[in-house]
Amino acid sequence: MKPSILAIDVGNSSIKWGLFSQGILVGNQRLDLKETISWEDAWEKFGRDAHKSIMVCGVVPDVLHRHYEWLKSRCSKVKLVTYVDVPVKINLENPGLAGIDRIVASFAALKLAGQNRAVIVVDAGSAVTVDLATIEDGFLGGAIMPGLKLMARSLNQYTAQLPEISVNGQISQVAGTNTAQAISFGVGNAFLGGVDLLVKKLETQAGSQAKLFFTGGDGQLLADHFHSKGEYVPNLVLNGLSLIGEKIANE
Repeated sequence: MKPSILAIDVGNSSIKWGLFSQGILVGNQRLDLKETISWEDAWEKFGRDAHKSIMVCGVVPDVLHRHYEWLKSRCSKVKLVTYVDVPVKINLENPGLAGIDRIVASFAALKLAGQNRAVIVVDAGSAVTVDLATIEDGFLGGAIMPGLKLMARSLNQYTAQLPEISVNGQISQVAGTNTAQAISFGVGNAFLGGVDLLVKKLETQAGSQAKLFFTGGDGQLLADHFHSKGEYVPNLVLNGLSLIGEKIANE
């Protein structure tokens, strides 16, 4: 088997593994943040092949450290990716404090954008990040807001009577006639409207036509809302890690 790159993203709700061969995603799996049985199963499925490298990044420090050490006990080619490994300029006050997933995803988007000199990346997971990057200036930062599920959950946790609901699929465009429908109508459209406004503001800041990318668990929902305006790439962070791994392997 040809040497491959195993890309791993430790997120707020799960650990995502992606196996890449010659830049193409050939297998992926979501793992539990704490249950190591799922880690062992994934290693049996993906980890025993010959790897150029295993590239790991994440935004949950304790789980990231534990997962990294667990991987190192099984393979000598594990690299913990930080902002210094991403081959793009980073125009932030303190790059080390920014979510590495945001930087890696924006790097991947710039590579995918072709002739576009600016990209806007919307990563819709537990939190929603909306970031701007350009060929000339690199990663310029952006916005962070609560994700769809987090908004719905917070209404339940911080009020006496509002239930926790699940907002899935099509978001209602008409007034809710009961409490659950009203929450769905409010939360769903706050989510869509917030992202829409942030995208427009970053488009203005870019000063030129920016290509729009969506990723994350609710990325498809947003892409459907924006219709043909943006492109949905479900594994953008993993793609970026794969590109970084290929670059390091070829140096």
